[in-house]
Amino acid sequence: MHLRDEAKESNNIELLIALMDGSVDHEVARRVLRKFDGDVEKAASAMIEGDRGEDTQSSLWTSHSQMEINQPRPLPAPAVRPNSPINIDLTGDDDNNDELSRALKASLETASQEGPMFGPSERPPDANWAMVPSNNNVAADDLDRAIQASFEQADTGDEYQPLPLDQQWRKEGWPVTLRPTKHTMVYAALVLHALFYVPQIRERVANWRPALPEGATEAEPPKNGPELLMWKLVETFTNMDLAKLVDLDAHEVLEGFKPEPWSNPAQPPGELSQRFFEKVAGALDKVFAYEFIRTGQAKQRIMQFQYGNSNFDDEPGELLQDASIVRVEALGRSDTNDLVGRLSAQLSNNKDDIKRQVIFEPSEVIAFHLARSGTVTGERKSFKYPKHIYLDQFLKENIELAESKRAQQRDLHAEIQKLVLHNKSLTHFNDKDTLTDLRSSIYYYENVAEAKGDDERASVTQIMANKLKGILAQVEKEIQVSDINIAKMRDQAGTLLNCPELQRVRYDLRAVLVHDGLYGRKHLYSYVQEKGVWWRIEDTSISQVSEVNVLEDSVGLHLGAGPYLLLYSKTLPEGTELLDLQWPPPIKIDVENHNRVLLEQLQSSEAESHTNQDKENVLTHSQEDQMELMDVLC
Repeated sequence: MHLRDEAKESNNIELLIALMDGSVDHEVARRVLRKFDGDVEKAASAMIEGDRGEDTQSSLWTSHSQMEINQPRPLPAPAVRPNSPINIDLTGDDDNNDELSRALKASLETASQEGPMFGPSERPPDANWAMVPSNNNVAADDLDRAIQASFEQADTGDEYQPLPLDQQWRKEGWPVTLRPTKHTMVYAALVLHALFYVPQIRERVANWRPALPEGATEAEPPKNGPELLMWKLVETFTNMDLAKLVDLDAHEVLEGFKPEPWSNPAQPPGELSQRFFEKVAGALDKVFAYEFIRTGQAKQRIMQFQYGNSNFDDEPGELLQDASIVRVEALGRSDTNDLVGRLSAQLSNNKDDIKRQVIFEPSEVIAFHLARSGTVTGERKSFKYPKHIYLDQFLKENIELAESKRAQQRDLHAEIQKLVLHNKSLTHFNDKDTLTDLRSSIYYYENVAEAKGDDERASVTQIMANKLKGILAQVEKEIQVSDINIAKMRDQAGTLLNCPELQRVRYDLRAVLVHDGLYGRKHLYSYVQEKGVWWRIEDTSISQVSEVNVLEDSVGLHLGAGPYLLLYSKTLPEGTELLDLQWPPPIKIDVENHNRVLLEQLQSSEAESHTNQDKENVLTHSQEDQMELMDVLC
């Protein structure tokens, strides 16, 4: 059985992550390092070539692809210190080097002089064998609470509870909730609810009309097909816009789309939401495409963008494909655990055997599924996503400019790699910390070595200490300069693609769907924006929140959950607002009638409540009068 030095492996993993500019996960670094038997340089070169320790799919834009991380191209062997003895002439006098030689030799041999130790191991447990991150009581407690809460939730049945009549009236300017009667459909209801708050989708749905049958003067509800699904969505959106009822039932519209049930607490709602979103996007784009043809309008891509290989024009037989949602791995501990960093890394693969894929025709709307399929050891970090994102660097027409910027990034990463390895050569030799050894030697000459009344010996000892301190100061200064240069180059590499030429196609965040890690209808919620105001909607609960809450929600972090679906759409022209949308008259009239009935019910209920209160008051006064009369008689 092959035994590994856990401490050494951990140090090598951290070094490998640093060499890769912090853009790989801890587990990926571990896999590649073990693949090359702990050789950091070979592992780094392999990762530069795109090796992640496992097979990856070739498609970069498809929903379930495992996308590669962009890293600098291979470098020649770094100039590291050879594994040979180091000769340092401290005094120029070979006769006086005995003390220094003995000190350095003792320091370097300390580790090898330790004998075998018997008894319980003091080595920390291997996280690979743990059900949850090892040595993390907080995460374990969170998992226990999650399991217990899931069982408690299952015991209650998570039933649909309609609001009392007096709570059903919608406040002016507030959004509505869209709730299914079955808690297994709550994720799908959230997707449809979020689509309403994408202005491009809402406007298209409001303006859509089914084709008129021959000889008819008024459109009738479609009987089947994508048009029927669209009609049900139009009905739902009309109610969400005009209804005074704050709590809308999503059962009928969901029945048409037939989403998969969320019936297993271990099943991530993000996976279901991704498949459901793809189904909805495909149906809507079919309807929109047919409408463009029927009305003679120029074709527009609303929910599905077109992508393909960057050399499509030169490769006969290549096919372009459509997609509506991009899968992004959001579970990680690296400094690039954010949407822009992950997306740039995943969609910028530069391996020779995988062709770069770019967007040929962007869509009005784009969605991101934040998947959490891996495991994390160490500190978990919240996944970051911006309120604006630019996709210019992934467009076909910008491929040459973006490639030149990425080439500059790779050159900078290569220089960073050289400096990191140089720092490593200054601080470590034969897997030992040379700075620690230097400090130990200085301490020996200043505090341990005795002059024994010999002035010459005392002078030599002081000279040795001073020279060692000079060497230590020089090494520390060189490392400090390297660290400053590394930081500058990393900042420069991180902003190369933020040029005006690549910031013209802007998308704004419209909705965020969140899972807190537990199971049930009250453990999924959404953030939606309406007229510049962000709202948090969880089952029947509606509350106004700040933008900071939306962008920095860390719920579910230690349960492998959190934000799982992001909806972006193109920035609207300044001052554009969706006012007085032209919903189909028959549906609009039905909504107005329902509003009138609801108002009458509320008025009747309020009048009845006042009548009962008056009766109670009359009865109370009558009893008081009788008491007063008896007092008089007595």
